[in-house]
Amino acid sequence: MRRLGLAALLALALACSGASRASTLKTDVTDFARYMRWGMIEKAAELVPSGRRVTFIAQKRSAQGNMVIHEYDIRAVEPDATGERARVLVEATWSRPNDPVMRTELMEQTWEWLDRHWQMVEQKPVESAAPTAPDQGL
Repeated sequence: MRRLGLAALLALALACSGASRASTLKTDVTDFARYMRWGMIEKAAELVPSGRRVTFIAQKRSAQGNMVIHEYDIRAVEPDATGERARVLVEATWSRPNDPVMRTELMEQTWEWLDRHWQMVEQKPVESAAPTAPDQGL
């Protein structure tokens, strides 16, 4: 009977841990999006693995000189079955200085549970499936 009680307690602790990770994931993804939207690169870098932070900051600072981010919206947050990885889709709307054309880009991020917190480990553009010919897709 005592083993059953310990097993139930362990199962409850693991379930709470998973729920806590999911909640933390949403918070971290939201914070990252907000930091990127408002150009708070150093704060966003806190959610990137420590070995990549210097490069991340340098790349994003360089990009800030060539673009203005108008929106940075989270489109999907999809944790995997293990609760250790997640796929996040974000949509960024931006323009270049002195250019009124607004551009929108969909990006896929990979987040991992590392060192007891979530970190954005990869970001890549999502290829568009837009029609290439005027009558395609009609």
